[in-house]
Amino acid sequence: MPPKTKDWYAWLNLMPPPPDDFHVVGKVLVPNPGVLAQLCYKEPQGINPAILLLDLHLVQQPGMWPQVMTWATARYDEILPPGSARYSEVDIFFENASIARIKVDIVS
Repeated sequence: MPPKTKDWYAWLNLMPPPPDDFHVVGKVLVPNPGVLAQLCYKEPQGINPAILLLDLHLVQQPGMWPQVMTWATARYDEILPPGSARYSEVDIFFENASIARIKVDIVS
């Protein structure tokens, strides 16, 4: 079963000076504070280069952690090379199931 998520936001920063950068953030409900929420580039990407596909991975860190549900921040950052395609949407996947689709805001 996919984890509960909230507050997804994606933006493309076109403010000078170059290079442009792209960011995605969101909150994921995890079973303890030792679980990291990571967003990774999904392989393979889809056929539409304007839609970025990301995988959400939950990684338990070693050690003793209190068993209390906690909101962890998931984040993806990318520096875009000059002339690269601009993303208009982001699809987040967990275990090959889509859990969120986000429209990209442009900051210029």
